[in-house]
Formats: sequence, C-alpha cells, structure tokens
Amino acid sequence: MQKWQYKIVHFQADKWTRTGLPKDLGEKFDDFGSEGWELVGTEAIQRPVFFLRGGNTVGMIAYFKKARN
Repeated sequence: MQKWQYKIVHFQADKWTRTGLPKDLGEKFDDFGSEGWELVGTEAIQRPVFFLRGGNTVGMIAYFKKARN
C-alpha cells in the first residue's frame, strides 16, 4: 500500500490586490516539484470587500503530497 507525506504551505500576498501573490510563485512550485512534492490543490485567502462582490487576495494555501520512502 502506498504511503504519503503531506505538506501545507501558506503564501502571503505582497499586497492586497487581486494579483498580489508572489511573482516567483511558479519557481517556488518548481522547487517543491524537484523535491518530489506534487501539488494537489490550492485555496485563495481573501479579505472581504463588502461593497463589491468577492474580495482581495491576501494569500494562498497550497497542498502538496509525495510518496513516503
């Protein structure tokens, strides 16, 4: 039976905007991938804006897994 390790990583947005996530986010994901981590999901963390629909992105949570040796 395959056993897994899990990693949960929080990325803080550089500023409170819709596109404020780190510019090198793809490189960070590549680094995790080269270590054997597979991205299995993401979730945006938003600051609510009550007079507009939705909100501004203030961060992101990324979920990774890799096979346990």
